[in-house]
Amino acid sequence: MGGRARRPAATLIFRKKSYAELSRAPLPTLFFLLPLIVIYEFGLMVWLRRGDATLVNKAHGGIVGFFRLFGVRAEDLGLPLLALPAVGLVLTLLAWQVIGKFSWRVHWKTIGCMGVESFAFAAPLLPLGLLMGRAGAALMASMGGDAESIRGLDALQRATMAAGAGVYEELVFRMVIMGGLHMLLSDVGGWKGAGGWVVAMLVSALLFALYHPLRGVEGAFEWWRFYFLLMGGAWFGSLYHWRGFGIAAGTHAAYDFTALLLWQGS
Repeated sequence: MGGRARRPAATLIFRKKSYAELSRAPLPTLFFLLPLIVIYEFGLMVWLRRGDATLVNKAHGGIVGFFRLFGVRAEDLGLPLLALPAVGLVLTLLAWQVIGKFSWRVHWKTIGCMGVESFAFAAPLLPLGLLMGRAGAALMASMGGDAESIRGLDALQRATMAAGAGVYEELVFRMVIMGGLHMLLSDVGGWKGAGGWVVAMLVSALLFALYHPLRGVEGAFEWWRFYFLLMGGAWFGSLYHWRGFGIAAGTHAAYDFTALLLWQGS
């Protein structure tokens, strides 16, 4: 009747983001992982010192070596040597935040829910690990020492190692390897659909399994350990794809923390 056309409701333009979307964004991911990063970095300086040596996660040590390979030296930046991976991860998430033009508002309820979700996703791996073998045994060499050296750590030291393993193993195997391979397959190779990320997930899961110790104390190859780690890598990779880096790293840390505490009592 000649009336003025109504504008679409603002909710149709600026819709409220769901928890699933917020928890995948870089800033919530940073705030969620920051306690794990701080605990691990502080633990390297205090709890994991053994004379002149420091017990480190293998993935974390590999990242330090990668920086050195390309001439990035912590001393030149005024940083402790082992802090380079933490600084690199924080800067990566902040760069992603800026480039992607995400909101700078932090929903603290989202951070708390990410913690609950991580422990919930870690739960299915625990009975599987206990069924196929002692859950803590397959974690030892990736954490920088043999089973006996880890067995001698107290609960606080084990929690520190679990935090480092969750963050830095997921950084290497999921964000770098799986994410990089998926980008090559989909963006460069033109492989669209689920096939690209599934292949990238399986490759990263295989490398994740091979990265861990696969031989027992007598030197024999233990297939149960390989299959368990392969399934664990596939689980973390699926979480990385569907739920993002923060949940994948949080789930990994939650599993390692719980498994190591269970193993302490075994």
